[in-house]
Amino acid sequence: MRTPDIYLRSIGVHLPPVVSIETAVAEGSYPADEREYFRLGGAAVAGDVPAPELALRAARHAFERSGGMSPRDLDLMLYADVWHQGPEGWQPQFYLQQYLVGGDVLAVELRHGCCGLFSALQLAAGYLRPGGTALLVGADNHGSPLVDRWRMMEGYVVGDAGCALLLTTDTGFAQLRSVNVTVLPEAEAVNDGGVPMFPPDATVGRPLDFASRHSEFRKRLLARDGAGVMLAIQSTLMGLVDRTLKEAGITLDEVARVAFPHGRWDNVEERVSWFGLTLADTTWEYGAGIGHLGVSDQFVALDHLLAGGALVPGDYVLLIGVGAGKTLACAVLRILDIPGHYASDGPG
Repeated sequence: MRTPDIYLRSIGVHLPPVVSIETAVAEGSYPADEREYFRLGGAAVAGDVPAPELALRAARHAFERSGGMSPRDLDLMLYADVWHQGPEGWQPQFYLQQYLVGGDVLAVELRHGCCGLFSALQLAAGYLRPGGTALLVGADNHGSPLVDRWRMMEGYVVGDAGCALLLTTDTGFAQLRSVNVTVLPEAEAVNDGGVPMFPPDATVGRPLDFASRHSEFRKRLLARDGAGVMLAIQSTLMGLVDRTLKEAGITLDEVARVAFPHGRWDNVEERVSWFGLTLADTTWEYGAGIGHLGVSDQFVALDHLLAGGALVPGDYVLLIGVGAGKTLACAVLRILDIPGHYASDGPG
């Protein structure tokens, strides 16, 4: 999807303090024998701060950086998440409407897995009219008796964060050149673990253990055409990136940095090798220090690149998402300017 008239006005981030891998090993939370191989640094842990509060703090941060935009001027707010946000029967966007944007803006919660903010970008780009503005928010606090953030997936640790993107149709520090989201339905069962769909996990206290669920899914694949599904994931992702780059009017050689989901280095290295890239071309090292943040990885990493001086005007950034479903996503941004606040206040 070409998006020539969509601009990123500001990014807001609320990243809780990081608990180091060393601390997790000392406390018996993280397997000591995995530390050397996976090279992870730690996870951002929000404690008892609710995910909607993380979202509110990130959204306020985005408006503080926006150069005068008002929450009351929004045309759309999309709230993306992957984990439970609060009381059952309650939706988290209401919290931001109560304390920030008011009730007149269309506000919707999106549940599209770890690619949720990419989906929000595509929906907002199709919704906004000239002069329109949108707030896209992603937030998760994975601290729960049903989640072991240190062992939920082999080679991953799970962090907490709030992230907010302010989009406009007129001006911003970056232009969204293209965004696409697709899904491979044949990999729909990748996260179901073969457990019943009813009653839902949370209602019976069934823990979320992606490590065992992914293993079970692979066994099911091997019992039939598993290789075909895995090759389809690779070819679909490569095709999606190629299409998104073409829509943006650039080649991969023109991309300055690539942001993948935060996770195990060998997984990222394999995927970047499909494109002739290396880990050094990505944001893996930063992500390894804060954990997989659900919907926010690539956008928190973008904020980090800007704050660290790794990007200059004219650079292109490629964002790649991989989630359950199997959902694949891709976006291209062109940096037009480096906002002055990055020189003074750094990342959120």
